[in-house]
Amino acid sequence: MRFLSRKLNYWSVRGVNGPKPVPIFGNVLQLFVKPRPLVEKEWIHKYGKIYGYYVQNNPILTIAEPELIKLVLVKNFHLFADRRHEESSDPIIDNSLTNLLGDDWKRVRSIVSPTFSSGKMRKMYPMVRQCLTDFMDHLEVIVGDGEAVEIDVKQVFGNFTMDVITTCAFATKTNSHKELNNPFVVNAKRIFNISALQLISLIVLPNFALKWIESSPINTLQFLIKNVRQILAKRRLNKDGDKYNDFVQLMVDLHKDPHINDNAITDPNDVNEAHHLNEGAEELLVQKKALNTSNKYMSDTEILSQALMFLLAGYETTATALSASSYELALNPSVQQKLYEEITAAMDGDGEIGYEELAKLPFLDAFMSETLRIHSPAIRVSRLAATDFKLGDTGITIKKDQMIEVPVYAIHHCEDFYPNAEQFDPDRFMPHNRHKIIPYTYLPFGAGPRSCIGMRFALMEAKLGLAHIVSKYRFSACTHTDVPLNYKRDLKMTFPKRIVVAIEKRR
Repeated sequence: MRFLSRKLNYWSVRGVNGPKPVPIFGNVLQLFVKPRPLVEKEWIHKYGKIYGYYVQNNPILTIAEPELIKLVLVKNFHLFADRRHEESSDPIIDNSLTNLLGDDWKRVRSIVSPTFSSGKMRKMYPMVRQCLTDFMDHLEVIVGDGEAVEIDVKQVFGNFTMDVITTCAFATKTNSHKELNNPFVVNAKRIFNISALQLISLIVLPNFALKWIESSPINTLQFLIKNVRQILAKRRLNKDGDKYNDFVQLMVDLHKDPHINDNAITDPNDVNEAHHLNEGAEELLVQKKALNTSNKYMSDTEILSQALMFLLAGYETTATALSASSYELALNPSVQQKLYEEITAAMDGDGEIGYEELAKLPFLDAFMSETLRIHSPAIRVSRLAATDFKLGDTGITIKKDQMIEVPVYAIHHCEDFYPNAEQFDPDRFMPHNRHKIIPYTYLPFGAGPRSCIGMRFALMEAKLGLAHIVSKYRFSACTHTDVPLNYKRDLKMTFPKRIVVAIEKRR
């Protein structure tokens, strides 16, 4: 016990504030009692923008000062390039970009990054649009022409994003709206509905034991891996000359010609979007340096890993973003009207809106940015120190292999950075106000070379979906609309338990 007490005094003897830990658990129990984003918000308010806490007896430093965030995520990225990852028994899981470390991460990221360039997104745009057509047809059936209908939008948007992901990743239609028992859909959704008991079993039980539990996360992942492997094998044997523009095909093409994406460029229209707030010459130079490698080879295992990551990372996060958007539209009628007017003015005579036009709409971008600020799907960003590091002029030295975290949700809800932080106000992100936002306080996709690789795709999908829905339907609050939302107790992501609103066709 004396040894444990010494370990749990790590921050206090160094003059770093933080919540009081308890032996064995550290501060983990507090994170199970209340949703983590709300706990971190309380901790910042109580202990300041630099505090220490414990996972069991492991000390972790949390930073919410913008300059320190830049110092870690950008300026010294080479010293904080990795996240902590406990190896599983499955190489498919271990080789995803989210889990890769060191030179392997650098190599795979440099190969995959151009796959999400504006040029590639433009090719996927019609595929997303077709999925949206199916979604709008389904919405027509649900809502009809009568009075407003109450809907848990998480379910319907989840089906839409599942169709988009399976179409754009594997050129596979899942028909999620009609085929509710489609095995692909069922297993993908299971990943995001792991119970507390399953979470504990995942930590405690060895993988060979988990495989005997039918609904375990391991078996669910194995089902998805098997299906992705079959799709990849078919593409390798494709003798019909069929040409796909999906993610798997891009990976197959890369395997044949590792330098196929060397000249991929970024569309100048992208700079209109708020996610570029943290970018400058220094940031772009760091990113270029971080991804500079001559090794352009990817194994089949690595290709499978990235395809699976694309599926899992793109499903619930985008569905939650769209659901949160409908929630804010329902609670803010004047905002909804302003967005409707901008969107309909930009549409052509057939009610369509092109890729370039979509990226140029200032209020749509501001609305989506404010939605991602208040309802950021990622709770925090974490990095592992590669060596001992003096953290600016704080007097704190981060030891080698120590974790440092950035509490994204708490920063987004901090009054020091966003006055009236709980108020939904898209004008914060309008071009004439954007300069007031302090760099590295808007982090829905992270920052630096290890930021979310699918950011551009997620924004395109969410904006296109929202534009067409708002042009034809109106959202409003109803008796079952939760104000505020109730969140799942998840340690990594921010997912509401439900989002119920009323929806009716515009007349």
